[in-house]
This record gives sequence, C-alpha cells and structure tokens, in this order.
Amino acid sequence: RGFPFDRILCAWAYPDACGVLDLANQVGVPLVVITQGTDVHTYLNMPVRRRLITTSLSQAKAVINRSQDLARRLAEAGVPETKLKVVYNGVDTRTFTPADKLAVRQSLGLPEAEKIVLFVGNFLPVKNPGLLLTAFAKLPAQLQRSRLLLIGGGPLENFIRTEAQRLNLGDRVQIVGRKPAVEVARYMQAADVLALSSHNEGVPNVILEAFASGLPVVSTRVGGIHEIVKADYLGRLVEPGQADSFADALTQVLGCPQETGKISLYGKGFNWPQAAAEYWRIISG
Repeated sequence: RGFPFDRILCAWAYPDACGVLDLANQVGVPLVVITQGTDVHTYLNMPVRRRLITTSLSQAKAVINRSQDLARRLAEAGVPETKLKVVYNGVDTRTFTPADKLAVRQSLGLPEAEKIVLFVGNFLPVKNPGLLLTAFAKLPAQLQRSRLLLIGGGPLENFIRTEAQRLNLGDRVQIVGRKPAVEVARYMQAADVLALSSHNEGVPNVILEAFASGLPVVSTRVGGIHEIVKADYLGRLVEPGQADSFADALTQVLGCPQETGKISLYGKGFNWPQAAAEYWRIISG
C-alpha cells in the first residue's frame, strides 16, 4: 500500500499489461489498458499469448481500443464486453487543415496540372506497396498525367524503385523520403487522394490526418478502416490484394470533384481534445 497513484495506464496488451497486472493487484490500484493493433491482430493467434491477454484484460478496470474491430476481436476471444471501450485517435487540426492546392504545389515544386496520388507510411510488406504500384500502372489513359508520391522509408524501398521501373512508370513514381508531420500535411494539401494498400491495419492516423486536410482516401478494407471511411465523398474501400479494383477506385475518386471542406469538417471531428476527454472519462470513472 502507499502507492502514490490512483490508476495505472498501460499502452500495450502483451507483454506490458500481462506483466503490469501483477503490480496493479499487489498495490490495489486499477489498471486501464490501451490496445494498439498488433497486440490484438497478431498475438491473439498465438495460443499462449492469447490466454495471457484474455486473462489479464478481463481483470483490468477498462480496455481502450483504437477501433471497434479491435474491441470485437477481444470480445470474441473472451474479454467481457463491459470492459471494452473504443476511442479513436485524434489529429492535430492546426497542422492538418486544407490550403490552396496550387499554391502548395508551387511551393513543393510539384506540377500543377497532374493528378497526385499520395502514400504515407513505412515501406513494409504489411503495407503491400506492390499492389499500389500495380494499381497505379493500371490507371486509364485519361489519368496517365498522374504522379504517385510515397512518403516514408523502410526495407522495401529498393523493391519499390525496381517495381516502378518494371511497370514502366518512370518518373511518375517519386519516393519523397521520411517527413515530419508539418511537411506531410503540406503534401496532403497538394494531393488529390491518399492511397493505402495494406494487408492489415487498425485505424491509421494517416487517414484521419488526410480527412482533416480535406483529402479523400482509397484503401483496402482491412481492420477498422471501414468504421471511418463510410461515405462516398470520403473515398472508396476495396478488398485487399485486388489491383484491378484498387485502380477502379482510384479512377472513380480522381474523376470526382474533391469535397475538401466537407471532408475536412468530418476529419476535424477526430481531434485530440475530444479524445483526451473520453480517455479521462474512462480512466477516472
């Protein structure tokens, strides 16, 4: 006893929450856990970890999930639904906000007349950049004056360069490199669509940031993405691994007027003050 805190907040289900639970029980302080994605998507498929996760989370005061999909998976694994809460991440709405597209393109040295498809993320197998490149190469003739910009880095960078050459995309594919948030926001202001071709996701912050910037999204229908991309003006979702469908979705979005203000208004509903208030309500309850 004499533990100088009222709550313990643990930001990972395994191994963190499983280990911290013993401490919480010893000192008599309630434990609140935040699940992130991998700790549910991957570890629930491992029998020993699944048992440890479900046992520990069932004893926690509350389990905060980044998406309804994560909460559903935990409920199916045996964690009581009464413990499971959903709080989406927030966005820095001062940084991620619409701007004059042509002016931003001029400042970034980007062509004014081309359609720009933007990817933001790590160059990892789970992000499936090969699908995005294949879909981009399949865009119809009227969209041949388009450009794919990739912000990020990782072990598949050489693969992306080689695959772009194999698909005869030439300088239509440009790797921009890793960028801080303020520069990512500028590229979102300059782009026409954000494209994510992942095998697996939770609710990526990059989609929320795109929405706050007024940018529509084309993504694979994985994880909790369908929970937030739920109207045509926000973009399109396709089944994972379907390059033709992904190309069709890009074509549809690029061919429609961009409802920047409407998208941004929706995106700015995912803000940090709102998220923080919901966290406080759950933790202090």
